[in-house]
Amino acid sequence: MVALEAQAITCAPGPAVNISIPPITVAAGQQIGQVVGSANGYRFDSPPSSALRCTTRIALGAQARLALVNSTPTGRTFFASGLSMPVYATNVPGVGFALMARDPNRPFMAINTAGVTLIVGDARARPIVLGLDTRIYFVATGAITGGTITARNIARYTITGTPITGAGYYAVNFSNVTINAPRKPTCRVSTPSVAMPMPAVAARDFRGVGSFAGSVTRNITLSCAGGIGGATRDVFVTVTDQTVPANRSDVLSLTRTSMASGVALQLLRGNTLVRYGADSTTIGNPNQWLVGSTGNATVQIPLTARYIQTASSIRPGSANGLASFTMSYR
Repeated sequence: MVALEAQAITCAPGPAVNISIPPITVAAGQQIGQVVGSANGYRFDSPPSSALRCTTRIALGAQARLALVNSTPTGRTFFASGLSMPVYATNVPGVGFALMARDPNRPFMAINTAGVTLIVGDARARPIVLGLDTRIYFVATGAITGGTITARNIARYTITGTPITGAGYYAVNFSNVTINAPRKPTCRVSTPSVAMPMPAVAARDFRGVGSFAGSVTRNITLSCAGGIGGATRDVFVTVTDQTVPANRSDVLSLTRTSMASGVALQLLRGNTLVRYGADSTTIGNPNQWLVGSTGNATVQIPLTARYIQTASSIRPGSANGLASFTMSYR
C-alpha cells in the first residue's frame, strides 16, 4: 500500500472543447439580463477520450477544479437551472456569457474566475478518467450592435497538486461566434404612381354644400424585406396637394385644367379624411400620419377618393386632382 501511494501520478488532457456555435441573431426588443440565442444555452461535453486521463487515482482530497480565465466580470448574474451564475464580458459590446459545468456524474455548478471544485479525490479504482460537461449562456448586458466573439481560451480544468502534461490543463475554448444585431427591413414603393379613375357623376347626385358623390379606392403598395431578428419599421405617409402645395386642409384642389367648379376632391384613409402637408420625409411633418409598423411583408395602404360639393352652384366639366405621397420610415 505504501508503495502504491508513492507512485508518481501524471494526467494528460484530452482534446480541448472548442465551443462552436452557429450565428446568433439578437431578437428585436432584447432586454438587458435576458438570454441571447438559445434559451437553454449551448451544451458541450468533453470528447470521448475524456477531459483528463490519469495514470493512477488522484490523491485523497485532491480537487479537480474548473476556472474561467481571460474573462472580465460585468457585475451581473444570470439565473438558469437553479443556478445563479456570474456574467462575464465578451469582446462584443452588450453581450456577456455565463458558464455552468459538471463532472458527468454530478450536478452542474456555476463557474467563476476563482475556480470551482467539481470532484474531490477519493478511493476510486485506477487509472482515473475525468469527463466534463459544460453549458454556456449568452446574456444581454447592454445595447447590442453585433460583431464576432473572437476565439480564445475561457476555462481551464486542473487537479490540485497533480502534474498535467502539455499545457498543464484541459482547455475550454471559444470558437468565433457571430452575433447579428436586429436589422429593420428596408421598404420600397411598388406603386410609385397610383391612378384613381373617378366615376362620372351628375350635379343632381349632390345634395348641397358638403355633400359627396362618386368614389374609388386604390392601394399604395410597399414591399418591405431584409429585416432580421423580428425587427420592425414604422411607416409614415404625407400626401401633398400638387396644385396648391401650401394647402393644409382636407380638400384636394382641382387641377388648373379642370373645367368643373363648385366641387373638389377628398381623400380618405379608412374613415379618416386626409389632410395635406409638405412634400417632406421629415418625421413629424405636418399632417403626416403613421400607417403602422411592419416586418418583412407587403404593406397595402388603401386610399379612397370622392367628390365633395364646395359651392351652392356646380358647373359641369372635368374635375381632376393631383396629389403626391411621400413615405417616411423610422
